[in-house]
Amino acid sequence: MSTSSSSPTLDLRRPLRAMRRGWPLYLLSLALMLGLATYYACNKQDQYKIKGSVLIEDDKETTAGLRMMGGMAQMMRSFSLGGFSSNVDNEWLVMISNDVYRRSVKALGLNRTYVLHTGWLTKRLMYHDSPVLADAPDAYFDSLPDSWKIKVHLHQGKADITSTKGLWRSSYWSATGATLPCTVKTPYGDVQLLKSAHFDANADTDMTIDLASNQKMANWLFKKVEIEVANKKGDAISLSIKDNRERGLDIINAIIAAYNQKRTDRRSEKAQAEIDFVNQRLAELQQELAQSEGRVTQFKQSAGVNNPIIEAQGWLKQSTQAQAEAAEAQAEMMVYEMILTTLRGSDANAMLPAFEGVKDPAITQYNELVARRSTLAQSATDGNAALEALDQQIRPLRESIIKRAEKNIEAARIKLRAIHSVAGSAQGKYNQMPGAEQQYYDLLRDRELKNDLYVFLLEKKESSLLKLGSNVSPSFILDNAYSAVKPDKAKAIVVFIIALLLALLGPTVLLLWRQRRRDWVEQTCDLPAELEPHAFELADGHDWLNLVSTAMRQPSPATLLLADATGRGLPLLEQHLQQAGCDADVRTMAHWSDAAAHFRLSDTGDTRVVLLVEPRKATRRQLRQAVGDIPSEHCIVGIVAP
Repeated sequence: MSTSSSSPTLDLRRPLRAMRRGWPLYLLSLALMLGLATYYACNKQDQYKIKGSVLIEDDKETTAGLRMMGGMAQMMRSFSLGGFSSNVDNEWLVMISNDVYRRSVKALGLNRTYVLHTGWLTKRLMYHDSPVLADAPDAYFDSLPDSWKIKVHLHQGKADITSTKGLWRSSYWSATGATLPCTVKTPYGDVQLLKSAHFDANADTDMTIDLASNQKMANWLFKKVEIEVANKKGDAISLSIKDNRERGLDIINAIIAAYNQKRTDRRSEKAQAEIDFVNQRLAELQQELAQSEGRVTQFKQSAGVNNPIIEAQGWLKQSTQAQAEAAEAQAEMMVYEMILTTLRGSDANAMLPAFEGVKDPAITQYNELVARRSTLAQSATDGNAALEALDQQIRPLRESIIKRAEKNIEAARIKLRAIHSVAGSAQGKYNQMPGAEQQYYDLLRDRELKNDLYVFLLEKKESSLLKLGSNVSPSFILDNAYSAVKPDKAKAIVVFIIALLLALLGPTVLLLWRQRRRDWVEQTCDLPAELEPHAFELADGHDWLNLVSTAMRQPSPATLLLADATGRGLPLLEQHLQQAGCDADVRTMAHWSDAAAHFRLSDTGDTRVVLLVEPRKATRRQLRQAVGDIPSEHCIVGIVAP
C-alpha cells in the first residue's frame, strides 16, 4: 500500500473558510467588546501621573573621604566603577525599603479604602470625603492575614452593615438600622465605624470599606510606585505613581517624609549612641586624668624636683660656678704657697711676687722695705744703723705675712673642699636629670594626651548633641509631589486595544473549535492531503466529465467500483461513464465500506474506487475510515453539490 506524506506547508484554507462564514459573529463580538471598553472608559476613575524628586546630599565624611582620594575616585564614582558604592544608590535602597512603605501606609491610612457605589457596576474612590470612617488599633492591621470587606448602606441617619468574607462575600456579621458609631465584628478583632465631617443623615449611600494589612498595602505601594535614580551622574531620586490625584500626591509626599524620618531616626540613633559612648568615656577619662595628675605629683615628691628642665639648668649653672670658684681658690692658695716659699727661702731679703687678685698691704709694704734695704745695702756697710733699722722693720712684717699666708692657705683649702663638695653634689644632681626628665616627659605626655582626648570627646559630644537636636532633612526636596494637568489615558487606550484583540480572538477560537468538533467534509480542502489531488466538487456537467476522465485515465481500469453515499449521484455518474465509452467492469455499491472490502479482494493494479459524498453529511474521520488502506492513486472522491 502506498501512502502520501503530509504537505510541509501550513494549510489555512479551512480556518479561513470558517472565519469568512462567521463574520456575523465577529461583528457581534466587536460591538460587544467595544461597548464594554467604552463603558469602562466612561466610568473608570481618572488616574493622574504624579511625580516628585529629592536630591541626596553627601554627608561631610563621605565628601571629605572622596576629596582625599583625589579626582580618580570622583571619576570612578561618577561611572560606578572600581568598587565605589555611590551614596545615592544606598539612599535609593533605603527609599524602596519595606519599612518606608509601611510607614507611609500607616501615615495615610491606606489600609482602609472607602469605595462609593454610584450605580450599576460603577464606583468611585472616596479619599478624605468618606461619610463613614473605620478605626482599629495598629496591631489589628499588622496582624490582619486577609483582606476584609464591610458593606455599609446609609439611609435616614441609620446604617445597614454587613461584614463579609471570602470570594463570594458571604456574610460573617450583619446589623440592620444601626446607629453610628458602631462596632463591627470580624474574625481578627472589632472595627469601629465612626461618623466623619461628610456624614449626611438624609443621604442614601451604598459604600464598601476594604480593610487590608499594612504589609499587603506596602507590597501594593512597591508595585505601584516607581522609584529610580534620575541620572547616573547626579544624586537625585525621582518618584512617580499613577493614581487618584489627591491620593497620589499624598503617597509621594508620604514616602519622601517617611524616608526623611527614617534617615533622621538613624542619625539620631547614631548620635545618641555616640553621646552614650562619649559620656562613658569621659567618666573613665576623669578617673584616668586624676590618676595621671597623682603620678606627676608623686614623681615630684619622690624625685625632689618640681620641674626637671628648669632645675637641670640651675644645677648646671651651680656646677659651673662651683668649678670657677674652685679654680679661683686653687689659684689663691698657690699664690700664698709661693709667698711662703719665698719668705722661707734662703734669700730672706727677696721681694715677694705680686699676683693679680691678691691685694695685701703688708706685702706691698714688705716689698717697699725690701727694695729700700737693697738700695741702701749697695752703699752701706755692715752695722749701718739705717740698714739695721730697716731689718728690724722687715723682720716682724715678714712674720706677720707668713702667719697670714698660712691662715689664707688653710682657709683656701677649706673653701676648696666645700666648693668641691658643692660642685660634686650639683654635678650628681645634673647627671640624674636626664632620667628624671624622661620620666617627667612620659608623665606629662600621658597627661597631655588624656587632656587632648578629653577635649576632643567634649567637642564630639557637643557635635552629637547638635545632630541629635537638628531637624534638618537629610535630603533636599527638589520637587514636592505634583500632578499632570490631564488624566492619563494610556490605560484606556490599552483597554481598547485589548478589547479589539478579544473581539478578534474570541470568535476565531470559537469557530475553530466548532470546525474541529464537527469536522464536516464540504470541499476538497477538507479531504486528507493524499486524497485531495483526486477529488472533485461536482457542481455541473464539466465537473462530472473531469471525474470520469480521471477514473478512466491510463492505464484503463479493469474494474470500477462505484459507491454513492448521497443516493442521487450514481445515475449521473453512470450516464457520463456510458457517454465516455467506458469498457470497464462497473460495479455499484450501497456503502463505502462495501467498496473498500471489494477492493481488498480484487487485484489492486487494475481496480479503481469512486466515492460520492454530499457536503456536511460525512466527517473527515468517517471518510478516512471508509477509504481504509486503499492507495490514493486508486481512489477518486466526488463531492456532489446539494
